Amino acid sequence: MTKLKLPIALTFFLILFIACSNDDEDNSYEIYTIEDLNLLHNNSSKTWELEAYYQNYDNWISDQNDCFIDDSYIFQTDSAIEVISGNENCYYGTSEIAEASYAFYEEQGEVWLTMIRGEITDNTVSSTSFSLKLIELTEDKMVFSSGNKRNYKKALIFVKN
Repeated sequence: MTKLKLPIALTFFLILFIACSNDDEDNSYEIYTIEDLNLLHNNSSKTWELEAYYQNYDNWISDQNDCFIDDSYIFQTDSAIEVISGNENCYYGTSEIAEASYAFYEEQGEVWLTMIRGEITDNTVSSTSFSLKLIELTEDKMVFSSGNKRNYKKALIFVKN
């Protein structure tokens, strides 16, 4: 009976170890360095287009997707992002404001994007703003999200222009 308990116990611990290590990979975040930022701005400036703006990556494209994806986003070395507006406005009228910037926190290895959209009508300002963390970065694609890899929530999916 003792000979049978040892293989069962080892099998149980092996399954537990494998299950835990898969969860850790799914919830892990990339750590970015100053050299990684070259993929973001090409050591000068780099133009990106939005492929999609998700409120929930699993199943819900944002209502503002169309007005975000027709803009161009030029990432620069000084943390500025120049937003070149397309024809589709997020708000009614033509007084739209579109601003963005990113911040690099070298100690934590994190990059955060802040996006602001708004309009000025008479004496009223309406706006939307949010900040998202860089989750994925390659030469041709980057993802800023409020979730983590394989579990994005609100997300901006950029592709190289």
